[in-house]
Amino acid sequence: MHHHRLHQRGSSLFEALVAFLVLSLGMIALARMQGQQRSDADIARQRTEAARLAQDEMQGTRGTRPFAVIVDASRSVNGGGTTYRVERAITPLDVPQSLAATVSVRWTDRSGTEQRLELHTVVSDPQPALAGALLAAGAAR
Repeated sequence: MHHHRLHQRGSSLFEALVAFLVLSLGMIALARMQGQQRSDADIARQRTEAARLAQDEMQGTRGTRPFAVIVDASRSVNGGGTTYRVERAITPLDVPQSLAATVSVRWTDRSGTEQRLELHTVVSDPQPALAGALLAAGAAR
């Protein structure tokens, strides 16, 4: 009978060690998942900031007059511990008074991976006389 009790104590200790091991593995997995979620949230914040910077640059390009001064440009912007490189590339089109504009924003995320966001648009400089003619044609209908 005494021998049976010793066997029970040993198995209880073994069961406790196995339970501790399972609990430890679960805690490690939880810590990894939390770290990944933090990294994903950081990248999402950076992408949101990059999109805002690209949209601001695109709006500035659309609003630039005279039209002939719209040229390639680049600048660095620091925000939230991240340095963004904002670049604008202008390409003349075959359509008169129209340009293709590309704005790209580059940055390096927390893991050291280079990220990039790019916007494309066509910018045109309508002549006021043509705009007046379109208004007059619409009023005649």
